[in-house]
Amino acid sequence: MSTAQQVTIGLATNADIAGLVASNEGLFAEDAAVRDHLRNPGWPAARGAEGLTKDLANPDRLVLAAKSDGLVVGHLIGGFQPASDMWLAPMAILITMHVGGAARGQGVGSRLMERFVSWGRERGAGQLRVTAYTANEAAVRFYQRHGFAPLETTLAMEV
Repeated sequence: MSTAQQVTIGLATNADIAGLVASNEGLFAEDAAVRDHLRNPGWPAARGAEGLTKDLANPDRLVLAAKSDGLVVGHLIGGFQPASDMWLAPMAILITMHVGGAARGQGVGSRLMERFVSWGRERGAGQLRVTAYTANEAAVRFYQRHGFAPLETTLAMEV
């Protein structure tokens, strides 16, 4: 893969579920399960397809698939949260995003992010949010390059 143009970004369908699960497995293997020992590394394989099926049917979810030669090489899942008694404006939350090894460095993540930002704005979000592990410095830098700034800190203590 030599250019980002070889990767298409589009709304995922049920036909993409296996590839989306594999992309989530990659994310867990590289990030979540490595950085947080309470994360179940087998969760994407065991429960991912069920959750993705629900996400695809949910009008408040954005599920994007990045594909090369018909194969999923990355994904982004976003959620929309309307304003409420607690939250004064709606939010778009980037729930999960991953770009697989060969597609990295090709601008695929930035293209996924652009779609997410546009989707959030179109929905009327007053704020876009994402969480990342502090130790995942590359992810934190990526999100900051795309306009995100630190807002809160989660602290954990092993017991």
